[in-house]
Amino acid sequence: MQLDYDSLLENYKILQSKERYLEIINSFSLGLMDLNTSEEIVWGITKQVIARMGFEDCVIYLLEEEKGLLIQKAAHGPKNPFQLNIKNPITIPLGKGIVGTVALTGQAEIIADTSKDSRYIVDDEQRLSEIAVPIIYQNKVIGVIDSENSKVNFFTNEHLKILKTVAVMGASKIINAKIKEELKEYRFGLEKLVKQKTSELNQLVSKLQKSNIDLESFAYAASHDLQEPLRTIISYLQLIERRENNFSSETSEYFRFVIKGAKRMNLLLQGLLDYSRVNDLDTDEVVIINMNDIFILIKDNLKEAIQRSEGQILIGDLSEIKGNKTQIIQLFQNIISNALKFRRPEVSPVVKVYSKILDNYIEFKVEDNGIGIDPKFHDNIFGLFSRLNPIDSFKGSGIGLALCKRIVEYHQGEISVGSSTEGGTCFYIRLPRG
Repeated sequence: MQLDYDSLLENYKILQSKERYLEIINSFSLGLMDLNTSEEIVWGITKQVIARMGFEDCVIYLLEEEKGLLIQKAAHGPKNPFQLNIKNPITIPLGKGIVGTVALTGQAEIIADTSKDSRYIVDDEQRLSEIAVPIIYQNKVIGVIDSENSKVNFFTNEHLKILKTVAVMGASKIINAKIKEELKEYRFGLEKLVKQKTSELNQLVSKLQKSNIDLESFAYAASHDLQEPLRTIISYLQLIERRENNFSSETSEYFRFVIKGAKRMNLLLQGLLDYSRVNDLDTDEVVIINMNDIFILIKDNLKEAIQRSEGQILIGDLSEIKGNKTQIIQLFQNIISNALKFRRPEVSPVVKVYSKILDNYIEFKVEDNGIGIDPKFHDNIFGLFSRLNPIDSFKGSGIGLALCKRIVEYHQGEISVGSSTEGGTCFYIRLPRG
């Protein structure tokens, strides 16, 4: 009868132990669901689990792998005097002390009597027994749950079993929380950086806009104001040349050089003035443009140059675009004028203009049979004052194609140059559809 009673008592104790284990783990798992940050989780372990197990003291360390240090992150007992604060927190190097050894080996330990273990490190006060359980995630130690007690042989295998289960459950939760925190911090840092860079970019754009306005104003004023005195100089030089009959042939030649240079400067100033007048498009200036009508006007404007060169301007059925009518005329008239000017000797110039639809753009192809442009200069021809031929060979300011590029860019379009199938030059111009 005594044996049956002892057996029943032993079974009852086992059931009590299992029930207590399940109760603590169940309580912890439920509480864990509401914890989101790594700080909440480690404090939740100490407050919800350790306190329920009746431990005098417990500290949770997390490993800072780069530094090789275990940092106290949460505590229960004398180390936690109020709220979520740790009194005199310490750090333990990996491999040092009982905690450091457990973190290094990944093996839990129960120390029955710390006074006989040389590894024992006194924190707030000396206690006689200790239990340390590693927190492991994917075979990697990320921290340690450590508890001490003033009594010798206080900690049991039941305590070890509970703490191991808690460590396993808490590990993934801690890692997931830390990943979210790092992502949040990274996102915050990225947003801050983007905001900073955007602010810097806006300041730079503002400075560039002001600088551009100032440059345009200067270019307009300089070119406009200089033209009048330059015209006066040219007029008086020509007047002196006509009235003075006793100039030597050498002096007369010098006069012609000066007048020619002055006229060229006047041409450059006029080109610069035209360039500076191309500003951002006002919505009132943007209209739907019938390009077939535009080329009738251009052919009429260039009538004398076409007749003089015996050239032909062949126009296909062109699509409508949206833009500033004056600037669009200026754009295509410059390109057609160049095609008539840069012709091959003894060859009548032929210029063909086509268009095709490309999504939200109309691409115009202006093709000629002239002298062509060496591919190595294709990237340079749109520069201001860019010339590929000697001044005496072909008249011009060197501003025409720079002006064309400026007009196209203000229309949010693109312009490029290539080789014609007939050996001349081919311009590709993309402009917004009508």
